[in-house]
Amino acid sequence: MDMKKNGLSKKQIVAIALLALGAVSCVFGILGFVGGDGIDPYDARHGIVMVYASVYDNQGNSEAGWGTGWAIGKPGEPVEYIITNGHVVEKAYTYPKYDATTYGGTIQVYFSAAENDFVQARVVFYSGFNDKDVAILQLPSATDKRTALSIRDSDSVNIGDTAYALGYPGDSVRQQDFATYDEDDVTMTRGIISKRTTTNYSTYEAFQMDVSIAGGNSGGPLVDEKGHVIGINSAGALDPETGASVGMNYAITSKELTRILDDERIAYTLSSSGLIWAERWMGFVFLPLGIVALAVGVALLVLGSKAQAPAAAGGGSAAGAGGRNPSGKRAVLRGITGKYAGQSFDLLKGKLVIGRDPATCNIVFDKNTPGISGRHCQVAYEPNEECFLLTDLGSSYGTFLGNGQKLTANVAEKLYAGDTFYLCDTNNRFAVTKE
Repeated sequence: MDMKKNGLSKKQIVAIALLALGAVSCVFGILGFVGGDGIDPYDARHGIVMVYASVYDNQGNSEAGWGTGWAIGKPGEPVEYIITNGHVVEKAYTYPKYDATTYGGTIQVYFSAAENDFVQARVVFYSGFNDKDVAILQLPSATDKRTALSIRDSDSVNIGDTAYALGYPGDSVRQQDFATYDEDDVTMTRGIISKRTTTNYSTYEAFQMDVSIAGGNSGGPLVDEKGHVIGINSAGALDPETGASVGMNYAITSKELTRILDDERIAYTLSSSGLIWAERWMGFVFLPLGIVALAVGVALLVLGSKAQAPAAAGGGSAAGAGGRNPSGKRAVLRGITGKYAGQSFDLLKGKLVIGRDPATCNIVFDKNTPGISGRHCQVAYEPNEECFLLTDLGSSYGTFLGNGQKLTANVAEKLYAGDTFYLCDTNNRFAVTKE
């Protein structure tokens, strides 16, 4: 069979095969580095709750405080159990047990204090501050208002690994006008694992870390770069003279928790992130292979096209000669503020997808950029109408026009040269224009 009669040369067929191989290899390579088992650390906030514990006596005296809790269970199933520190619920739980005629206590799990959305929980496991410092709370009924977080075996965590603490630290709450205590009110801090130790005030194994935590963080999760829980934030070292934090904090290792959960026969999800080096092996092998295959494939395709293409004579595509639209100007997306301030992107080459996912986006933000979703929004140029089309792709924090109007997800909005828009907030502003 004569391949050229069907429009493809041998060189082009080989090029297409290499492009396909390169694309598949790059996907496996990227998955090797970022991993398919996991979430963005900030997305772990979807499993966070505020735990409010109060104790009162029959003389009308009362005392209350709060900490952080997080959901466990099976993926996709309603949540029934919450993990927190024992010292968060200590007085509310232990005082009535010692003397029920004098003391009473309540433990409330808040999904949103702003909406007064909470339930009364009961303690099904308790270990005090000087022991394992873990409490397991059972909700009155299973809920889908939070997502169960997965747990990673702490034995697979290395000294120097990056870790993130999520919760409701009191220092943060005191600096804001109105604390909502919901998913979007969660504070996230980052640091590294400094060493593994057992403190002299408890019996649990702990990670020593420089991750910043404060009162109110107690009971919250310490997660790795894939959002898997590796510990429970529990305590911080203080200067004995000033009482100020010295930046040396502690988290109960996840292995201490899973032993308790196994003994109590409470279901949880164990991640596969202990195989992190096996995953990275895929990245080191497949990603370079994919890049080479793509490069060779593109080169062969270009050479094959040049060999077959006749000389162009007049006319051109709808975009016009020289990559311009019918008005004679080039359609451009330009960064105004943020990471891409001052940079421009040619829209006549096709649509542009903005977000944090390097596999699917043309304009890629850092993976820890607050408020930017994996696939946040899309910008395209419509040459027939000489307008731009902006579409929010179901982002968590929204895409907004320059006047502050929030776009409806997956509904294209027409823009014209000079219009602006921003992602999440005005720190990430863009403009569409013609040059």
